[in-house]
Amino acid sequence: MFKSFLGRSFGADAEKPAAHSADDSVDVGHLRALFEFFPIGRKLRYCPEFKKEIVFDTLLIGYCLNGQFVYAGDAVRRDGDGNPDAFRSREDAPWTPIDRLKLFQLLVPDTTDLELTLDYHRRALIGRGRQFNKGNYISLLANAGAKGVCALDTEVAKQIVLPDGPYAHTKMILLTPEWHSLAVTDQRHKARAKTCAPVMLSVAGGRLTGPCTIVDVSDEAMRIRVRDRDSKLPTMNPGDSVTLEIDLGDGEHRYRIRGEVFRRTSETCVIRLEGPLKDDGKLARFDPLALLELKAALLNYGA
Repeated sequence: MFKSFLGRSFGADAEKPAAHSADDSVDVGHLRALFEFFPIGRKLRYCPEFKKEIVFDTLLIGYCLNGQFVYAGDAVRRDGDGNPDAFRSREDAPWTPIDRLKLFQLLVPDTTDLELTLDYHRRALIGRGRQFNKGNYISLLANAGAKGVCALDTEVAKQIVLPDGPYAHTKMILLTPEWHSLAVTDQRHKARAKTCAPVMLSVAGGRLTGPCTIVDVSDEAMRIRVRDRDSKLPTMNPGDSVTLEIDLGDGEHRYRIRGEVFRRTSETCVIRLEGPLKDDGKLARFDPLALLELKAALLNYGA
């Protein structure tokens, strides 16, 4: 699939992955597709926070495998069918089976200064928060040739200055991919719109009920963030059931929705929407009009 790369691999400590269960390994099919369209050294474009009006250039510097940085594609070995089957953090290290890869991230340069090239209107779209704040989303775009454009949504994990290796003392950004968003298309397959609406999050089992903010919404998912930046979300695993209670304060737009955790960081959580909850607590289905009404209400909150 992806072609061989120049250079050799270098290792450096990164943020250590949290404990995972045995079935938490990264999907091989996702990795193969990513290596094809996002190889190390490729020039990319990206949109910050789903703003298609703003497109910057960047470069994929390396991968982060279980907390170790590598800067060349030969750090990942492939089998005869082209599927990745092992990885290592440095040239003299033993190969580790790919099913032991629990944390995969992408390394790109800190291109914050590119904001200065924007006109006033587009700079205002980014806002005061800046594009690489932890928890923000960066949509990477790669040329897929005749297939179109490959898009991958990622979440900013952290801003770092590498302590060693070929890019020592260089400011970088570590991105965590949202694997379900990896797709080849001529445009984003699911449009997401920003909002700033209040929501109460309840985790199954009563582990938490607390105020959060909906920061963007699509037809099938919401991204929420803790309202108090000094607070943290509780431990939640992909697939956990949650309840979202939305009251927009106008006496008309009140919703109680069941969702499923897709991704969670300490401050943000992506939740797939399953459907509204009836008064008796039973789950109903979203019909197309109800979804449009929900999105319209959220987008007009505070307007």
